[in-house]
Amino acid sequence: MIKNKTLHSNIKAKRLIQIFWAVELTLFLSSIQKAYLGEYFHSFLIVLTNIILIAVYLLAKQQKVQFAATLALSVMTIFATFFMWDHGGIYDPILLAYPCLLIVASMVGYKKLFISLITFMSVSILLNTVVNYQGWYINEIDSSYIDSSITISLIILLISYISWMVYSDFHILWNQLSDEHTQALVSKKKIEKLIHHDILTGLPNRMMAHSIFKEATSKNNKKVCLMFIDIDNFKQVNDGLGHKTGDELLKELSKRLSNEMKNLDFACRFAGDEFVIILQSAKDEEVISQMAQSIIKTIKTPFRYQNNELFCTCSIGISVFPNDGDDFDALIQNADTAMYHSKSIGGNSFHFFNTYMDRQGHNYIAVVTDLRNALKEGEFELYFQPQIDLLTQKIIGAEALIRWNHPKKGLIFPDSFIPQAEKSGLIVEIGEWVLQSSCTSCKSFIELGFSEFSIAVNVSSQQLKRNNFAQTVHSALKNSNLPAKHLELEMTESLLIDNSLELKQTVTYLSDLGVSFSIDDFGTGYSNLSYLQEFEIEVLKIDRTFVKDIEHNPKNKALVTAIIQMAKGLSLRTVAEGVESQEVASLLKALHCDSGQGYYWAKALPEKEFIAFSKKCSTTYD
Repeated sequence: MIKNKTLHSNIKAKRLIQIFWAVELTLFLSSIQKAYLGEYFHSFLIVLTNIILIAVYLLAKQQKVQFAATLALSVMTIFATFFMWDHGGIYDPILLAYPCLLIVASMVGYKKLFISLITFMSVSILLNTVVNYQGWYINEIDSSYIDSSITISLIILLISYISWMVYSDFHILWNQLSDEHTQALVSKKKIEKLIHHDILTGLPNRMMAHSIFKEATSKNNKKVCLMFIDIDNFKQVNDGLGHKTGDELLKELSKRLSNEMKNLDFACRFAGDEFVIILQSAKDEEVISQMAQSIIKTIKTPFRYQNNELFCTCSIGISVFPNDGDDFDALIQNADTAMYHSKSIGGNSFHFFNTYMDRQGHNYIAVVTDLRNALKEGEFELYFQPQIDLLTQKIIGAEALIRWNHPKKGLIFPDSFIPQAEKSGLIVEIGEWVLQSSCTSCKSFIELGFSEFSIAVNVSSQQLKRNNFAQTVHSALKNSNLPAKHLELEMTESLLIDNSLELKQTVTYLSDLGVSFSIDDFGTGYSNLSYLQEFEIEVLKIDRTFVKDIEHNPKNKALVTAIIQMAKGLSLRTVAEGVESQEVASLLKALHCDSGQGYYWAKALPEKEFIAFSKKCSTTYD
């Protein structure tokens, strides 16, 4: 609105200056004419009026439009009125100046001024008519224009009436245009903000980031740094506490990043929990590193929301123009690659881009692309490694292990693709497939006669931390019609160290349902065993590194003995992994280990081979 008023004032000031020069020229010529005719007094008055009107010019230049308009119209009205009274009165042609002045008033004046002028003019004409009619004062009338006096008066009245209508219409139109212009400006600002800024955080968005980068790099010999920031554990917060909490966290993180920025630096929200920092103030790698460390520190500061204290870390990848690329997309891709390198080593760190990362990044993208296609095309299959009861030597279950039957590369073992699946988040979809397929296969094994049989399925931390994991397991059991007691979920020790309320609730719910839980690779993780009391764990799987050479390595034997004795004291079953000889199997049996799995009995087998092997073992040991 303020801008509109300024625009109106500028237009009026411009009109006043134009009118000023026209009047000045007219009066100057009139003064010369009067001097030539010997009317020196009138010439003097005209020159004096010219001088007074200079103040109008100065006021208009200073944007004092109302004062300028009032002064100009008042002086010119008085000037015309004087010459009317001094010459022909209401029959004097000078009266034609009145409607002209009213038109000017409608253009650059104000309503009060317009009304004041027309009132003054009307009174002046009426008074001059009365005094002449009564003979109190007689104007000298030139007979050459007496006959046209009526016509002139009518014209004056008509022009005055038209001037009033023009004034009214002009102001109505002006107000409408002013309102529309104001609305247009407001709408334009809103549209520009929507186009160039993120709605949630108010930060510049991807499009604006591109524009900022382009402008920054247009300066010659200017280094520009791009930081690609990904919040490490945002998905867990968003899924566990809800999208509203996630949104509030993003707003808080955006404020923190903005506070870190200097005059020439910008924080932008790229997408989801990804941010891009454009640094123009950083002159060298040391300054950039300090900035990255400062961002990591500010992101780690706890955030309180609705009685929850949230902790976040971030992974940062850095690329620098022009060393790492000469356009925005290339630099973003390289910074993204460096960010994934930071994330792959545990996050909460930053790395500068280099060509080695580029090669690794391309390999990662290729694997992830193939994994997505594998899910779509059904290229995964399950292998089953038998678990043997050491006392009865019968098969009591199996561990389900995923294999990738790649159409070009052949059979791929999980070590070659699970890390990429976890990094990309595809592990959740793959894990759901493994869980459903394992339950379906286990049901078919039971129908074949393996009544006392359970299937062990590995679950990742990403799966367990999702708020719908319990429902996923419940659905898999329901869809396969498998009783819950036949399903065993294997977890790592590191996952249980999280010790969150949500994880406890998930484990408790599934345990109550009948699902059993085991600790995979026991002994290789954390030494704090309090989680064995806090979680409803039923099975400990002794890692193969301890089982190996147990018959020749006293330390390994002592460790395995201690684990088995501790498990017995806690009423937990034990499974030894990596059993490769009869001597090891016999020794584990002597140490009262419950069961084992390994190449001594069989490697992991496809479903048909596993069924054949199981039937053969059943016949042999019966």
